[in-house]
Amino acid sequence: MTDTGCLCRALTLEDAERCAEISTAISNCAGAGERIQPRDVRTEWTEPNFDLRESSLGIVNDRDLLIGYAVFFATEQPPVRPWFNWGVDPEHGDRELRVKLLSWAQDKGESVIAKCPPGARLTLWGGTYKGYSVDEDALKAVGFAPRRAWHEMRIDMIESPAPVDLPSGFVARPYRHEEDLPILVDVVRDAFSDHYGHIEQSFERDLDLFRHWFDGSPYFDPERVMLAMDEATDIVAGSLLPLTEHHRRPGVGYIDMVGVRRAYRRRGLASALLKRSFSDYWDRGIRSVCLEVDGESLTNALALYERVGMRVHHSFVTYEKLLRDGVELAKVALE
Repeated sequence: MTDTGCLCRALTLEDAERCAEISTAISNCAGAGERIQPRDVRTEWTEPNFDLRESSLGIVNDRDLLIGYAVFFATEQPPVRPWFNWGVDPEHGDRELRVKLLSWAQDKGESVIAKCPPGARLTLWGGTYKGYSVDEDALKAVGFAPRRAWHEMRIDMIESPAPVDLPSGFVARPYRHEEDLPILVDVVRDAFSDHYGHIEQSFERDLDLFRHWFDGSPYFDPERVMLAMDEATDIVAGSLLPLTEHHRRPGVGYIDMVGVRRAYRRRGLASALLKRSFSDYWDRGIRSVCLEVDGESLTNALALYERVGMRVHHSFVTYEKLLRDGVELAKVALE
């Protein structure tokens, strides 16, 4: 029991719907207007090598209503940057419940210190919507500091985009899911190796994770995946993964990821893939398209999205708490 008489327990998959309701209510209060889907919550909770019972906390009031939750993830190896999702029902929660959840997340973070290399820097990451003061105040009260803003970028098209060819030397080729999934994963691993906070994982781990999310998503359509191939070498140089629609905004397009191998950057390939995707959405009757980006991307991805006509729609701020100082193992700057 908590000091306020509420019950603390581990979450189960049956709690996904209620947690989605809480997250949606928070999004609405923060002005983001997202609709979180229980299906996506369950997919996240059933990721490979994740144990929901051992890595979650739910707070239930005296009417047996779940009013707050936190889910802790330390599945990367080494787990030097564990993170957590959390939420407190705006109608039922108070600061004490928020502090309870954040303190639990910190305890979970400290529990993985023994699994990290000696001398490695260990930080705990969480976050909230920009401007959602009740969460921001709670995070700061227990020692978290804001570190990076993640933006949902959006383009609202008022006319059909002009046809766009890939840059000279590149051709588009169809994506064959079972055969090409390892190639797609390899492209993404290369493209996102300069992502802030990146820690190299095994190829098998990333492949399993991609399969898990694709299998659990009704928005994944293999025929929509775009691959750009170097004509001279037959190497897939870049890829774009669009969903049939935004998983949190019905009727809006969503680009889950766009990436270009490091050796092929600065040739206009990402821009061309994005514009071709906008055109495809238009042809399918969708006029608005979103994606998410690190506001301080090491590769200046924000500027790329602005050049193709996208603008910041809302922002989510990640907060960091230092658990142990030492050598930083994650990518924090370009070499």
